Amino acid sequence: MARILYAACGEGYGHATRAHSVGSGLLARGHEVQFLSSHKGGAYLREVFPGRVHEIFGLRVAFRNGQIRALRTIAHNVAQSFVVLGPSNAVIKYVLRHYKPDLVISDFEPFTAFWSQWKGVPFISLDNVHLLTHCVLDRPPGFVNDLLSTYAAIRLHYAGAKRYLVSTFLKVAIRYHPTTLVPPILRPTVYTMEPSNGDFLLAYKGGFGQHEDLRTALESYDRLPVRAYGFERHGQHGHVTYRRIHPQTFLEDLASCAGVIGTAGHSLICECLHFDKPMLLLPLRGQYEQIINAHYVDKLGYGRSVSRLDSAIINDFVDRLEIHRSTMAGIPKATIDPILDAVEREIP
Repeated sequence: MARILYAACGEGYGHATRAHSVGSGLLARGHEVQFLSSHKGGAYLREVFPGRVHEIFGLRVAFRNGQIRALRTIAHNVAQSFVVLGPSNAVIKYVLRHYKPDLVISDFEPFTAFWSQWKGVPFISLDNVHLLTHCVLDRPPGFVNDLLSTYAAIRLHYAGAKRYLVSTFLKVAIRYHPTTLVPPILRPTVYTMEPSNGDFLLAYKGGFGQHEDLRTALESYDRLPVRAYGFERHGQHGHVTYRRIHPQTFLEDLASCAGVIGTAGHSLICECLHFDKPMLLLPLRGQYEQIINAHYVDKLGYGRSVSRLDSAIINDFVDRLEIHRSTMAGIPKATIDPILDAVEREIP
């Protein structure tokens, strides 16, 4: 069996939950796995893999009014790197030298990818963002600046992987090789849950900051109850119940809701598809991946992509729930085995 080092970007939880599923599957198949991560992702992985996670420096993204601020992001990361990048690189080199991995998996974690190449350890990329650079996509008009900045960031993030495994819900042509498309990677709990269709909507505010328009629209809508997560308030406000984020409670509501209103993050969309939940999506401004995700959800009939939200738009979405749900009915359910098989094929 192989020794595998899994390095996951720690910004948010999407990369970490992917590492949770893949890491658990590899351990179950008899491989030895250690992890590198940072921030929220690192804290999450330390809970599920005690004694196997090493803390490193992780890049952060700065937001203002729900939009990514490129200059502020660069300034923050440069300032932090002067303090913690050196010790973080020492941790990575120490783990590579003493753990002696046969293969490194990088989930959008650039520093481990760099040092793996420098030390001659083969690494593969396993993430969803390389969809934007390695695949042929139907791109919506406009968003040129977002496209160029995102493309440059991904291409410069790291190169030289033995293979790029792109986790996606799309069937698209591959532009650059060696690239393999693999099914969406879900949180371990999701694979075991059975969905149902309740009489309420779930709202998730991811990355919107103080997005008052979203809150106002939800509170002005009074047709179905709404359970809302990620807001700066809690409790009952009209038809809206604001809840603190708890992973299991959130998943239970997601699996049993009538439809979802939220940002267009990859993980949320893939979980909605797994549970056959129609989506009303507001892609995060300045984040081109979310723009593409929402565009395809709209194009494929799984939901609707909008740039603003009000009660009339929510009402129209609710009127079309059954249409969206019937379109999603034939989507194959995601399983972890194809991803594990793809990783094992890359072990030297």
